[in-house]
Amino acid sequence: MEEISSFLIKIRTTTNSFLSQYEPLLLLITPLLVLFFTFNLQSFFNFVQDKGLKPTLIGFFMTSIKFIPGVNNHIEAEKQKVVDKLQSGSKSKRDGWMTELPKAGLGGGVIEKLRDEKGNDVVWQGKCSGTVYIGGSESEGHFSVINEAYTMFSHTNPLHQDVFQSVVRFEGEVVAMTAALLGSKEKACGGEICGNMTSGGTESILLAVKSSRDYMKTKKGITKPEMIIPESAHSAYDKAAQYFNIKLWRVPVNKEYQADVKAIRRFINKNTILIVGSAPGFPHGIIDPIEELGELALSFGVCLHVDLCLGGFVLPFARKLGYPIPPFDFSVEGVTSISVDVHKYGLAPKGTSVVLYRNHTIRKVLSVLCTCLCCSWTLVFGLIKRM
Repeated sequence: MEEISSFLIKIRTTTNSFLSQYEPLLLLITPLLVLFFTFNLQSFFNFVQDKGLKPTLIGFFMTSIKFIPGVNNHIEAEKQKVVDKLQSGSKSKRDGWMTELPKAGLGGGVIEKLRDEKGNDVVWQGKCSGTVYIGGSESEGHFSVINEAYTMFSHTNPLHQDVFQSVVRFEGEVVAMTAALLGSKEKACGGEICGNMTSGGTESILLAVKSSRDYMKTKKGITKPEMIIPESAHSAYDKAAQYFNIKLWRVPVNKEYQADVKAIRRFINKNTILIVGSAPGFPHGIIDPIEELGELALSFGVCLHVDLCLGGFVLPFARKLGYPIPPFDFSVEGVTSISVDVHKYGLAPKGTSVVLYRNHTIRKVLSVLCTCLCCSWTLVFGLIKRM
């Protein structure tokens, strides 16, 4: 103990002797400056890690150039010119819009007003790809079925399942039939595929992402979730990342514009909860290598969501007709969830989608209330039976 005490005294004496040549104020400020520098350096590296080196350098250059005298003023002046040009010489489309409740009710005239305004809409038949998926007249054929179904069920509230029992049945049937198209009848799927209807593809993706986050928190204890998606993936994943506080990595596609499996692998870490593939993706109409993504998801123990919003009611029938369609549904073991839009090639009215989960364990962490009108379910029910 005496040797240790003597050694410590010697160290103290040497240190005090060395520091005595510096001013006390400098000795006080130096550690603070080091901490400040270290904190900013760490923040810089974190920013580069999140955004990438190239975007960081470009952003730094664009910010720095604005400090040159006159440059920022010139940029703001040019921006204002564009704004002034857009606002000048054109009458606002909102002129004449009602901004308050009328003093007297419109009565039956409201229907005539609706017809008049609708007459100003663009003629869309055969001209709006990706907007309306049902052809023909708006008052005949398939549209007449839609209109009648809306009339029958427009008043229903799916929250009250004991009152509107038909709603419960129709949702269950549509979910089951959609699941059957996407592999639920195969033994490899485990026989537990479940899901619910939503108001559209974005909501289906949001719910799939949230359920994946909650499931992985329960399974692996992940509290700082991250997900990895190709650059070709839908913008709904960006919304989901913001809503549910998930770090998002967008990975470049390969030369064939497919999800790059090797690139996705490089981004997987201990906080990864989800990877994503599309069949097909919206920008290019190309099917991602779902089978390879499934193997990757299984090897790392993460979730895999497949966006079938566009191809869900096309690919199963194309495969049945003998076209060489690669595996894309729950027949791929690593797939944990699928989103499919019934209001596209399922030909239901806008506002109808389905989200499916591989098993009840994934599904049960998410409490979801049905938001779709029952008429959508009756339409797709009849459509699938006819197919």
